[in-house]
Amino acid sequence: MFETVQVDMIPAGRANRPGAPLDGPYFITIHDTANPGRGANALMHAKYLKGDAAAALPVSWHFTVDDTRVVQHLPVTEHGWHAGDGSKGQGNLSSIGIEICENEDGNRTDAEARAARLVGDLLYKLKLPIEAVVQHNHWSGKNCPHIIRARKNGWEVFLDQVQTQLNEHLGEVDVPMTEAERKQFEALAARVAELEEQHNMKVPTWAQPAVDRAIALGLIEAPADGSSRDFFRILTIMYRRGLLNDK
Repeated sequence: MFETVQVDMIPAGRANRPGAPLDGPYFITIHDTANPGRGANALMHAKYLKGDAAAALPVSWHFTVDDTRVVQHLPVTEHGWHAGDGSKGQGNLSSIGIEICENEDGNRTDAEARAARLVGDLLYKLKLPIEAVVQHNHWSGKNCPHIIRARKNGWEVFLDQVQTQLNEHLGEVDVPMTEAERKQFEALAARVAELEEQHNMKVPTWAQPAVDRAIALGLIEAPADGSSRDFFRILTIMYRRGLLNDK
């Protein structure tokens, strides 16, 4: 059985609904809302996404899930702004963003279970492998989804729930890949490895002066290894323009 989805779209033409086609999609990105306040459920986040504050950032994602419902904000054919990897980042441009609520008056266990069912549904509909499900951390290094990441084996348990839902749709516990599916999986795995490498870099030689300066000012912590190429580029531009000076 597919999870019920309540549609409440961000109006077309808003700054946080670019309307541009989503590449693929090739990934499904899991987030926590980082909003534990009472009433911060899926409906509240739907209201937020249609407001001026979200448009001004801009920020948007495809689904919000709480313990009682799933609300959709963007078509899965359009990209949003949720991955934190920029206007050309694959997280924003090729992944579906799902936010899991953490409001104190909700049941977090039920919210995660509902989110896992939704993800399993999407994998089945889009013909994607379980490896397509990634954390927000994968794209930007942010500690998100922080609740799942904080638990021992939290991510593995969540993926097991996703796989259970996917298996229900497939009708078998273990369905062998076709040759075409195997090639698609290998290509996806290679792409994931490539992106992982880009977001887990050692400090390049050309960025070392900027990194040293930022560490000296207390802006970042040492060592700086493990950041992304985009991070090192931005830091170097700031350094060369004299923006990393004592105030």
